[in-house]
Amino acid sequence: MPEPLYGLRDVTLEYGSRRVLDIATLDFARGGVTALVGPNGAGKSTLLRILAFLLPPTRGTITFDGARIDNRDTAFGAARRRVTLVAQSPFIFHRSVRANVAYGLRARGVRNDERAMAALAAVGLGDFADLPAWKLSGGEAQRVAVARALAIDPPVYLFDEPTANVDREHVAIIETVIAQLAAAGKTVILTTHDLDQAHRLSDTVLSVVAGHVTAAPLLNVLRGVTTRHNGESYFDSDGLHIEIATDTAPQVIAIDPEDILISREPLHSSARNHAAGAILKVERDGASVLVTVDCGIATPMIARITQHSYTDLGLNLGMRVWLTFKSSAIHILDM
Repeated sequence: MPEPLYGLRDVTLEYGSRRVLDIATLDFARGGVTALVGPNGAGKSTLLRILAFLLPPTRGTITFDGARIDNRDTAFGAARRRVTLVAQSPFIFHRSVRANVAYGLRARGVRNDERAMAALAAVGLGDFADLPAWKLSGGEAQRVAVARALAIDPPVYLFDEPTANVDREHVAIIETVIAQLAAAGKTVILTTHDLDQAHRLSDTVLSVVAGHVTAAPLLNVLRGVTTRHNGESYFDSDGLHIEIATDTAPQVIAIDPEDILISREPLHSSARNHAAGAILKVERDGASVLVTVDCGIATPMIARITQHSYTDLGLNLGMRVWLTFKSSAIHILDM
């Protein structure tokens, strides 16, 4: 088996008495795309900062390209220069768009406007080069940050929610950039809340929940037909009617288990999708619990909740429960 690019062993990160990351063993392969998914506050962005060597762990061992990394030795500096992190809310200098993209090059002693312009063109901002960067929208600023990373051309790219603030019409540009980086042999690790995007772009999908990292298989995949009624779209799978937010007519959807609320009584909330059933199986998965519920359809539904929530709800096998989820939890799959 090829040696992994990153190797994390017994890595923890603590803020005071609060442990925000707890990773026993985690490897990232060289090349390709790895997606990290999970709820807000799960530790995804913190993990990226550790992988970018911007944040040392409280304890544990990190190897990079076969070398153990310590922030006090020369290997640390060499590793840090080979990795770039594009933050979800990137820092933009009070200068032109071109100067922002060229900053990384100049910091490395390279003056090459052609590389900066090529990077801007790659993210669809070639005509914005001489505009003041502070006048850009949030999505445009995020694309500038991606271009800044492209210009320095490192072997490892870390993207924190790279399309979160980008207009829908420009999301495809960023996704194309990521695919091209992977095709060129670069290593890409990204975070996203879009499960569909994670599975489309990446070779490996990992779930981060309460600071623990586990494999994230595609769950709650349902097949059915879509109909329109009073301007709304509904997906019908074995008699389960689900409101979906799309103008297309998908035949396959997936529902993120982390976005499914589980309760012992019907919930009255803004979420418009509900299903009732009996608990078939309970599995502990790191710091979370996977609860499988028979809702009377071909595919049992799976909800991921915290151990604390599981205990508070007093759930047991065979118990009747209600599942509640919003249309935003549904991912349209092109399968």
